[in-house]
Amino acid sequence: MYHFDQSINQWILCSDIVSLASDNLKIPSTDHMYIPERCQFVTWNIFLSELFYTNERYKEILKTLKSFLPDIICLQQVTKNFLNLLLDEIWLKENNYYIIIMGSILDNHQGQLMLMKNFRPRAFSICPLYVSENLINNNRNEYIIARFGLNSNVTIDLVNVQLDNSNEKCSQILEYFFKTMHTQNYMIIGDFNFGDYDIIEENILQKYKYQIHDLWKDIYDIDEVRLNLHIR
Repeated sequence: MYHFDQSINQWILCSDIVSLASDNLKIPSTDHMYIPERCQFVTWNIFLSELFYTNERYKEILKTLKSFLPDIICLQQVTKNFLNLLLDEIWLKENNYYIIIMGSILDNHQGQLMLMKNFRPRAFSICPLYVSENLINNNRNEYIIARFGLNSNVTIDLVNVQLDNSNEKCSQILEYFFKTMHTQNYMIIGDFNFGDYDIIEENILQKYKYQIHDLWKDIYDIDEVRLNLHIR
């Protein structure tokens, strides 16, 4: 995790943060570890492809992030080229952002970023993805999980993930999360690679309807979007 130091005008490594396995939940969170009471999230798979004018898209993505200045930004399929552009952005440096960077990005592969404005996690880890008990041997299939305070004694874990493009594997991974997340409060964010009204996704969400709340259905009216597209 990195933070921009205005006094020396450079990004510095935050070396005083622990992994989730070492986090002692009996120790209260401090003020700079709290998620804001009103919090704006952005999640975006920025997707590299020569067919989609990547350089132009990168510029527009950065403009959009600057216009919103979200409290939490979760990005998927980030390249080292995009990371370098992002780290040069003045708005990022001036707005006290912390940034968690997957090692795969620094190794010139794709990966994920998680950014937080004016607060930082009390602990975080970058973990391999599993389907059931089987490790997916693919550097894209890791996820970032970061823990924050809701108050001095209650925490929430945020997961930034990009799921496989196989619906069957996606559902298996989601179920694995639902079974293995050991904290009471958590949020899974990212690119799930399910289509709208996908039957496999619907089935697994129905199975865990008393434990899991699908916020996507609350914030995105699929029928309304389809109607607007039809009118246009």
